Amino acid sequence: MKKPYRFWTKIDFNKHLHAQVKHYKLGEDVLSMVNDALDDDSWNPSEQFDGCTLVQDFIHPSLPCFLHDHHWITGMGGWKSNIIFYRLMLATGVKKSEARRRLIGVTIGWYLSYKWKHDKKRNVNPLTKAMVSYLQNKQQ
Repeated sequence: MKKPYRFWTKIDFNKHLHAQVKHYKLGEDVLSMVNDALDDDSWNPSEQFDGCTLVQDFIHPSLPCFLHDHHWITGMGGWKSNIIFYRLMLATGVKKSEARRRLIGVTIGWYLSYKWKHDKKRNVNPLTKAMVSYLQNKQQ
């Protein structure tokens, strides 16, 4: 696995991700998801976040990809985290056609591999309050 952020600290991630939340006016739910990811001791973003998988990041670090990696690695992956990923891509300026293509890609990846790995390891966790709130408040 590539580790493009291995020299980044949580302070670096905090600075860049919070700036994106502010710039794109993403709101409190997304800010809470970012803070949850940064405060979560069950993953190390410097080692485990590898940017957008199989495609070029459109900004570094990509906020949608960062949160999506956090959700998947910590067992909160699946369809709902994919929807969050899709909506965040749209909110950060990714073209709808590109966001759909990426949504299809991660959904296929989830059902072909990741879902079964997480089920086997019993790494299946409930969504955070911020994730649930974002899904409820961002109906599209």
